[in-house]
Amino acid sequence: MTSILQCPVCKNRLLNSADGYQCSNNHTFDVAREGYVNLLLAHKKHSKEPGDSPEMIRSRRRFLDLGHYTRVSDGINEAIANNLERSEHEQACRILDAGCGEGFYLKRLKESPAGRQGRKVPIDYYGVDISKFAVRQATRRDKTIDWFVASIIDLPFASSSFDVVLNVFSPVIFTEFSRVLNETGKLVIVSPGPRHLNGLRELIYPKAREHAQSTVIEQARGLFSLSTAMRINYPLELKSAGEIMDLLAMTPYFWNIDLNTKSRVEALDRLALDVDVEVRVFEKTKG
Repeated sequence: MTSILQCPVCKNRLLNSADGYQCSNNHTFDVAREGYVNLLLAHKKHSKEPGDSPEMIRSRRRFLDLGHYTRVSDGINEAIANNLERSEHEQACRILDAGCGEGFYLKRLKESPAGRQGRKVPIDYYGVDISKFAVRQATRRDKTIDWFVASIIDLPFASSSFDVVLNVFSPVIFTEFSRVLNETGKLVIVSPGPRHLNGLRELIYPKAREHAQSTVIEQARGLFSLSTAMRINYPLELKSAGEIMDLLAMTPYFWNIDLNTKSRVEALDRLALDVDVEVRVFEKTKG
């Protein structure tokens, strides 16, 4: 099978070697003991350890494993399944989670009806995140998925490699996603809805406002057009201080609030809020 991996140094194809991957210019990348491959070049890091910290990753894993975002995951799986059913594949279908975090969404997608064994065409799964700590956790979820440390700004894959690119609560790089998607590929973007986590935001900000209307459709113009959209909205009650703090640690609010506010949130043992998420599926613009 032709490799879709691209050397981050010279952009030549990366092929399997004894210990990992190697390109024709002898740039080599070993497979880590945990099973992932680090393709993030040192001079492209903006910090010593870019991306989410170990504490943030552990908080996210604990929170997600309690099932609080299972309905969000189910909606993502439904959107992708509907698009795969309408597609005709003669070769393996490839799905990339760009900004995969600790692997919750991609693992559940693989286990969903859309990704189970028995399909006429197999599905290959790839996950990429800039956080080495996140990818290490992802390998613990599923060692059969190909996990990579890399930046979604410069994905380590050849052009036209994927049938689906999934992007959940991560920066959206339309030019790069368009490059790695094939002509009929789909881009699935998951972003906060207007009332997402309103109960938490009302604690943090004296005059909390709804999230501004997403501009993702306008940003996509010229490269993608909107195909389908769904909104997932449901109430959620957190019943312990640990759950509340894990949620806070998953959000940008954790770094933007003062100690008094953080202490006020930490003192809570119950919190009612809304989960409000928008799932949009885009098609590449032909032309």
